Amino acid sequence: MDSTKRRAVTLALFAAPFVGLAPALAEREFPSRPIKIVTGFGPGVGIEVSTRILADQLSKELGQPVIVENKPGAATMIAANQVAQAPKDGYTLLLLNVQQYNNPLLFRNVNYKPSDFVPIALGGTLSLVMVVSKALPVKNAHEFIELARANPGKFNYGYWGVGGSPHLMATRLQAVAGIKMEGVAYRDPGQASTDLAAGRIHLFITSATHGVSMMQAGQANIIAVGTQRRMAKLPETPTFAESGVQGMPSPWWGYGAPAGTPPEVVAKLERAFRAAIATPRYQQMLADTASEPLSFDTLDSLNEFIVQETERWASAIRPLNLKLE
Repeated sequence: MDSTKRRAVTLALFAAPFVGLAPALAEREFPSRPIKIVTGFGPGVGIEVSTRILADQLSKELGQPVIVENKPGAATMIAANQVAQAPKDGYTLLLLNVQQYNNPLLFRNVNYKPSDFVPIALGGTLSLVMVVSKALPVKNAHEFIELARANPGKFNYGYWGVGGSPHLMATRLQAVAGIKMEGVAYRDPGQASTDLAAGRIHLFITSATHGVSMMQAGQANIIAVGTQRRMAKLPETPTFAESGVQGMPSPWWGYGAPAGTPPEVVAKLERAFRAAIATPRYQQMLADTASEPLSFDTLDSLNEFIVQETERWASAIRPLNLKLE
């Protein structure tokens, strides 16, 4: 064997033990480029805004830019489909929310499965409030329910987005309270607000931020809140539970990666999300929007929460008998 061949063989034998280390070294270097969080909502929507706040802090935690990409439409399915098909490397994440887990129960054609995602962290629960027309002679949810029971089918509620949280919670309210109302669909919450203020509809379940702004403008009254405890901004307004309306689910949101993402990458992302969520800026955002923080010691307990909440929402969905296109 000549010297050239001998040198080549020697180099190959020397390098062989280190070949398997390349993926491990690359894994330890995660992230080495920008990370993208895909959301199924347009700019300015509450949880989209909170995601941008979180992304700023995540960038500091991970040492790489974290970019928010808006892919609204099709009840968040456009965003979910994109992330489900993305490389399983931790660089493409999804803004998870209750809608993505409800969609298979609502729509005939859903191209992803909830199991296509591995949850990493939960951002919080969104507080909804029960808003009624000022024309109604009621001061609380109990009085509204009694009035609705005495007048079955004569009251109506507004909602935007078939199968969205306001729609499903109004349906759940009817089932729990034993009342019957007519639903009126709108393209956006602004239209529903206008009709509620004018007395053309009687009830609207909407976000706490939206409801409080309507109340402060003298357009409507808030008669119950969806928080576990009374809201600081509405200390005299009872919760759903205090009003005798038990088992009302709360919309939640969080963040996940495509299933099959390496556990080491998921663990590093989970630590970064945990640190970002704990920052004063993010916690203040939750307080300002009457949202509630969610914290779990393990990813298993996080998954258990999602399973339990999905079943609670399913109990609101099944009576609708919806199979949307």
